[in-house]
Amino acid sequence: MSTVLVCSVASGRARLNVPWLRARPGCAGLVDDRLTGMYGFRALRIFPRTGSVVIWMAPEELDVDRLVAALEEAPPASAPAKPTRSTPDSSTGEVARLVVGGAVLALVALRRLLGRPRLSLGSSGFLGVITVFTGLPFFRGALRSLRGRSSPGTDTLVTAATVISLVLRENVVALTVLWLLNIGEFLQTLTLRRTRRAIEDLLTIGEERVWLVREAGVEVEVDLDDIEPGDVVAVYEHHRIPVDGHVVHGEALVDQAAVTGEALPVYARDGSHVYAGTIVTSGSLTVRADAVGRDTTVGRIISRVEEAQSDRAPIQTVATRFTQRFVPVSFALAALTYVVTRDARRAMTMLLIACPCAAGLATPTAISAAIGNGARRGTLIKGGTHLEGIGRVTAVVFDKTGTLTFGRPLVTSVVTLSDTFTADEVLSLAASGELHARHPLAQAIVAHTEEQHLQVPIHQACEVVLGMGMRAELDGTRLLVGSPALLRQNGVDLTDDAQSWTDRLRGAGETVICLAHDQDLIGMLGVSDAVRAGAETVIQQLRDLGVSRVLLLTGDAPETAQVVADALGITEVHAHALPEAKLQLIRDLQAEGHTVAMVGDGTNDAPALALADVGITMGEHSSHVALETADIALAGNDLRQVPAVVELSRHTLRVVRQNYGLAIGVNLLGLVAGAGGSMNPVLAALLHNTSSIAVVGNSARLVNHTPHLPRVTDDIVTPAPLEERRVR
Repeated sequence: MSTVLVCSVASGRARLNVPWLRARPGCAGLVDDRLTGMYGFRALRIFPRTGSVVIWMAPEELDVDRLVAALEEAPPASAPAKPTRSTPDSSTGEVARLVVGGAVLALVALRRLLGRPRLSLGSSGFLGVITVFTGLPFFRGALRSLRGRSSPGTDTLVTAATVISLVLRENVVALTVLWLLNIGEFLQTLTLRRTRRAIEDLLTIGEERVWLVREAGVEVEVDLDDIEPGDVVAVYEHHRIPVDGHVVHGEALVDQAAVTGEALPVYARDGSHVYAGTIVTSGSLTVRADAVGRDTTVGRIISRVEEAQSDRAPIQTVATRFTQRFVPVSFALAALTYVVTRDARRAMTMLLIACPCAAGLATPTAISAAIGNGARRGTLIKGGTHLEGIGRVTAVVFDKTGTLTFGRPLVTSVVTLSDTFTADEVLSLAASGELHARHPLAQAIVAHTEEQHLQVPIHQACEVVLGMGMRAELDGTRLLVGSPALLRQNGVDLTDDAQSWTDRLRGAGETVICLAHDQDLIGMLGVSDAVRAGAETVIQQLRDLGVSRVLLLTGDAPETAQVVADALGITEVHAHALPEAKLQLIRDLQAEGHTVAMVGDGTNDAPALALADVGITMGEHSSHVALETADIALAGNDLRQVPAVVELSRHTLRVVRQNYGLAIGVNLLGLVAGAGGSMNPVLAALLHNTSSIAVVGNSARLVNHTPHLPRVTDDIVTPAPLEERRVR
């Protein structure tokens, strides 16, 4: 039985899992050697960390069985490590083309500024050589098209423009087009490499050495790679849990936001299930490993990200569609003219008129201007295809925690249950009890008290009750600050009125913090992950822009998710969603024919961000993997930039279409005149230069375009649902 697993086979693409590759990633280059010489082989992408190999081939010339057979035999242990060429670690070639092309263009610009616009024959030859060097990747792509290995695309368009520009000795125009296109290609390649490095960093879980608990409770520090399922590890405060498993001893608060998306830490004790990559914020745990390495939840996230990146359908750009239709027609018309008239000069003139320089400039100039426009407003767009893609979205999926909400607890309600204490006094006493606690809820209460400029009494003694709250001594009185369970444990019962408020606060998605003063329950605080200001307006503007479906997706509890959805007018809610469920939702929407944008910020969002047609991350607090995986990053936390970038994309697409309209209009006019013999090559060159200038000028308008942003008149935090009953 073969050890190589066929994971999926689609039209012209196969995904295989090669076990020996995962065990020895340094030998990934052997995969290149075994496959690249096969007849029908086209392209290859290797993911050594997970042992996955994605192959593109001509299905009528190369079948999957031959691929499996080629990769079946594991290399001998003595085989030297060999890096793969499919995922190069160096970008020397791309950088060299950018640097050389940019330097030459700068010299040409300086020459013209000094009043020496004319180039000698030697200078023109030098520019021609530099142009050819800069355009090598595009020329190779065009050659593949000529050989029938791929359909005509942007490479064909660029090559045709370059060749004819060189014939016309318009080397500067050709070099400018190639240099702009190389910038876009380099940014996309760089993003893929940085994403791969981020994923590899994630695989380490952040802990290279862990404490293994042996017999008699002896702890020994070992490498993480030595841990196997069934082993018991000890995890201490402020350390990451290195395995998926269940707690066999201890209790702790665990921050699981990276995996589940929950904003607040969870209380873990004997029997609780914990995830690798989550952080013990207080306490300590002894955990029996159920899964390690790539079999953990974080490991599966890595695999899903890599699968999503390779399975993602490419966006067909305006330039691709134009090239597939216009370039072949132009050459066919020139050939037909020659056949009918037997006049080579007339056919050549038609080719000069049809030279797609203006068309070659149509997309890159508009895209460059739009990307610069977005960057000025704090929106990083990682390539022209992503800018085009966001303009076509019909469904937007929002993560809740850290995206629609702040991702951190805030005090949103204060209720006083005693005639003796005001709401401000309840808040101050609660802050006194929580003053030295490190729980995020405690820190939220103290911070809110300081924001209200209230004085916090200093307690004389305090005790942490893990998972419940705090006990404190203040001027001879005892304070209890924490959950209702803490009060019951200390003999304080909740009255019917208090129970009613507890139910109402929890129904509004708030965590209830009770305050007892000398055995009397005097007040309650509601703490929640507050909705961002203006989020409701953002959702409505997306609908106004034609987005037919807006969905809320979260790993949080359904009750909490529903409160946020109701506040924002979102009707489709998916709660308790782990990374696999988020990934499946994106697939389902795409299967329904939607172009999907995913907006998220956490590691658990990374697979969905990678698979979505366009992934958008909130940059300020986003995880490293989410930032590298997403196609668009918002440097700040202004949600209004989401509809703004959609509007910018649509305006850019309109400008691109206008550019192509200009280019096609001029070309058609010239083709008719050229076919009739009323235009010479000099006039043809002048005509096509005019269209190029018009295209650049039209694109330049995007630099100063200002997308409409909805006004936000609310405070920083959207009022809590019970704000009108804040003080009783």
